[in-house]
Amino acid sequence: MKNNKSFDSSLQDVVYSLDVGVGLKILRALLYFLLVLITLLIYQATQFHGLNSNEAMDLAQLGKNFSFSDGLITKNISPMTIYEVEKFDQTPRINNHPNLIHPPGYPMLLSIGYKFYQILGLDPFNLAGSIKMPAEQWVIIPLNHIFTLLTGWLIFSIGKHLFYREIGFLSMTIYFLSDIAWQTSISGLNLSMAIFFSVAAYRSIIVSIRYKLEENSKSRFILHFICSIIFSVFAFYSRYLSSIIIVGILIYLWLCLGRFRGGTSYFFIYLLLFLFLISPWLIRNYLISGNPFGLVLHTALLGTPSYPDFTYFQQYGNEITFKEINNLLKQKWILNYSGAYESLIPGIGGGLLMSFFITTFFYKFIRPNINHLRTSLGICIILFIFVAGFFSDSSISLINMFWPFVIIYGLSFFYILLDRINFGARLYVVIAKCFIVGLSVLPFGFRLMPPHEGRPYPPYYPPYISMVSSEWLNEREVICTDMPWATAWYGNRVSILLPINLEQYYLINDYKQYISAIYFTTITKNKPFLDLVNGKDKDWMDIMNGRLPSDFPLKSLINLNKIDQTFLSDSERWNNNSSE
Repeated sequence: MKNNKSFDSSLQDVVYSLDVGVGLKILRALLYFLLVLITLLIYQATQFHGLNSNEAMDLAQLGKNFSFSDGLITKNISPMTIYEVEKFDQTPRINNHPNLIHPPGYPMLLSIGYKFYQILGLDPFNLAGSIKMPAEQWVIIPLNHIFTLLTGWLIFSIGKHLFYREIGFLSMTIYFLSDIAWQTSISGLNLSMAIFFSVAAYRSIIVSIRYKLEENSKSRFILHFICSIIFSVFAFYSRYLSSIIIVGILIYLWLCLGRFRGGTSYFFIYLLLFLFLISPWLIRNYLISGNPFGLVLHTALLGTPSYPDFTYFQQYGNEITFKEINNLLKQKWILNYSGAYESLIPGIGGGLLMSFFITTFFYKFIRPNINHLRTSLGICIILFIFVAGFFSDSSISLINMFWPFVIIYGLSFFYILLDRINFGARLYVVIAKCFIVGLSVLPFGFRLMPPHEGRPYPPYYPPYISMVSSEWLNEREVICTDMPWATAWYGNRVSILLPINLEQYYLINDYKQYISAIYFTTITKNKPFLDLVNGKDKDWMDIMNGRLPSDFPLKSLINLNKIDQTFLSDSERWNNNSSE
């Protein structure tokens, strides 16, 4: 009888918990997570059809190399990187070429994912006739999704600490229903990782300041202060440009603590510890290339008027003056500002939240630390816009790391407006909140509507890329192509970017590394006819059309996919399907 009463009592406790207690909160959290997961899967199923950017493939192959080698080496090589490595090493190091473009964090994390996949007895790099590599579907994209989900939780936490729980929850919901978040996640780039650690660094310093000023807990202040430094270091190792947040964090630290609360001391402690922790990688780059950031600063010259596309990296030993660099970077910044920024900035926040965020700079919040955070973010955004304009579109897209703060501040100002208007009836307030959320997620809804983008061909068709590089060449041979990042990723072959002309091709082939094949794709073949005849690719025009010079080492040619791709080799490897 006693046991039955005990059982009835326990059952009533469970029912009560599910009705109003902790169980109800857990149930709601699980349902919320399930809805977010369904949204994620629908977005990936309709929008992701394989990697479609050279940078994403380059990062993916770096992770693959790190899994099976002794260091962070690359198989995506260019004449320019060969020249730069030779200046310090006296050898081109073709088969052990150091990575001098990307920081190591994201590739190393990918390598762990690849290893885990193999522990399960599966091959993450086996295409098996598919246009999507398993590593992309089950390692790269899920890893980015995890960072996006964790960033959403950080947004909730920041909103709760700065304002209150409801703003944090709605901010997180808007983020999970924003096209910006998931488009970044399926790109395969290191952006989601950089955004997560950048927001985490800011969140930790926000919590740290709160414990210092409002709760007077020195131990918790120090703990979160150190966590912020660690997260900012991880952000740097994810993507160099994300280290701009250090400026904002340091400004926030000094404004909140000031010189009378040790603000200056903490300012320098934070900065020195950050520099100390990133110094091993900077020293490594300096010893290999003579520059702490490797060749990443050289990438600023890509896409300039004098060096369109990858022209600068196609040249072996190109030396230009500081004056020329200065003029080219000015032109590129203006072109980026009038092009990429024109479409990017209004898209942040769907317009309305962005407007509210900007308006908060003319409003004074009651708590000083909220005003100081907004000031530090404003300075950081301006600095980011200036620096990112010199680099690639993906670098410009990193501005999305400020999108969580745009949501939080924009939503908080919207709540202030609701209080001032004083609707009276709660129903009107709920409708207004639904309205702001609905407007914010409109771009996400439009993205999911058909028609959807197809596979990334031209130029990327993984079965062809794998066939010409991994089936027709053996692992000791080197291929030259106009998309070495793709053949390095899908074909796992050392790949050299097509040199600017035949003279430099002969220089590399005769004195640096014998090239077993050349692979032309639509990247070159789809260029305007006048550019091929009179432009930088004029030396390759005759070769693509089968008119080979008498001394050209590769005599066998085959056209793929209705002549929009051409493969040249020293023998007819496609007949015997052998590279021996």
